Amino acid sequence: MVERIKTGVPGLDKLIEGGFPVSSSILLVGPPGAGKSTLCEQFIFEGLKSKQPGLYVTLDSSPKEVIKTMEDFGWRLDALKSMLKFIDGYSWRIGGATGEFVISNLGNINELNIAISEVIKRMGVAGVKRKVFDSVSTLLLYADPGLVVKMIPVIVAKSKEAGYVQMLILEEGVHDPKTVTTLNYITDGLIEFKMEEDKRFLRVARMKGTAHSRDWVPFEVTDKGIVVKK
Repeated sequence: MVERIKTGVPGLDKLIEGGFPVSSSILLVGPPGAGKSTLCEQFIFEGLKSKQPGLYVTLDSSPKEVIKTMEDFGWRLDALKSMLKFIDGYSWRIGGATGEFVISNLGNINELNIAISEVIKRMGVAGVKRKVFDSVSTLLLYADPGLVVKMIPVIVAKSKEAGYVQMLILEEGVHDPKTVTTLNYITDGLIEFKMEEDKRFLRVARMKGTAHSRDWVPFEVTDKGIVVKK
């Protein structure tokens, strides 16, 4: 039986036999504003509640902004923050980078790789159980796309070795189709998002070791987070 980890999103676990397979890397693809980052934040919070340490690689917002967004949903982090580590690849752009793990140049793939390895090492015995990479799209804008595509298999391998689940965000329609296809091939699962007027939908396009429908299902972003509808 495949060991799984709950997503924390009402209705989503039912679509994937109870949760994401442990050690898997899941690619989230969709347009801006579709709910990808919210799903990732909800996934991290679910882990913190279950005493599962999280690592958040944030390239699109500062760590403070991520925490504020989570708390705006009513997710109390006061007693849980010690289990959540950030790699800040955003703040250098505004000259206000602070924190233990700050990336000074997104064009330097090695710097990011080293930071990820160092955080995982420092988290010690408890280890990382959940990781978010938000977003691969931003990294592709700053770094050589060829190097990024070569880096992703490395961090996928790290997740398998360490046994954590990671989610990687990719914006739809802004990258070379070959790059998207390659990233889809490298990862273990693909969840797609779309928007139609004021409605949001997602579908599990692919999930290794999981029986699932590929139908589009509606979801809402409520004041408590994402809820997938039946």
